[in-house]
Amino acid sequence: MKTRPVLALLVCLALALPMVVIVLLAVAAVLGAMQDLVGQAVVERMALAGGVLWAIDLVLMLVAVAISSLGKGDDSGD
Repeated sequence: MKTRPVLALLVCLALALPMVVIVLLAVAAVLGAMQDLVGQAVVERMALAGGVLWAIDLVLMLVAVAISSLGKGDDSGD
């Protein structure tokens, strides 16, 4: 399994997901100001799901970096 493309995807997601969550929270605030409580609740749940996905992405990125570093090996020893 190639870890470099997977790691690149995880890094992109780690950078993009917080921005998506911030935009969703801003939309939820606008909906709340317009007295659309159902829409606000739905968008807040979407932001929560984005935050959970971001946390999962960070853990997976840590695992991918660990796998990548284990696969390189140290050839200078013996």
